Amino acid sequence: MTHDPKEQKFIDKRQHQRFNAELPVAFMLGEVVASESAYLNNISAGGVSFNSMVELAPGTILMLHFPVSKPVFRTLARVMRCRKMAFQYEIGAEFVEDDQVFHQRMVDVVRRIEDYHQEAQRTGREVSAQQATLEWIERFGKDFLGRK
Repeated sequence: MTHDPKEQKFIDKRQHQRFNAELPVAFMLGEVVASESAYLNNISAGGVSFNSMVELAPGTILMLHFPVSKPVFRTLARVMRCRKMAFQYEIGAEFVEDDQVFHQRMVDVVRRIEDYHQEAQRTGREVSAQQATLEWIERFGKDFLGRK
């Protein structure tokens, strides 16, 4: 049996489990807000994937803000990939800081907000991802984030 390198399958080298999320995220390049309309595709303790109207070169350092209107989490991330799609770019970024406890906590909060958003939709409430985020923070944020 011969081995054809063209048939080699992609090996996923990710170390962290990814969780789907469709929540808004903002990112800054230096002191400039580059986007307030990006949406997470997924998140893990090692990084995020999000869609952006702005093309970002691999190696670019970003400051991610989640959620957009009342940032609860801010963390540095490095763009690892930027894939052109029809009208936007899919960005893959890894967290720069090595604080696994913080990143796991961020993943937990994002998952809880996403669950809240989906439950609201299942019950027939028309609620945007941004509105669900703000509601969740208002209702449960102090328990999970230590805020009043």
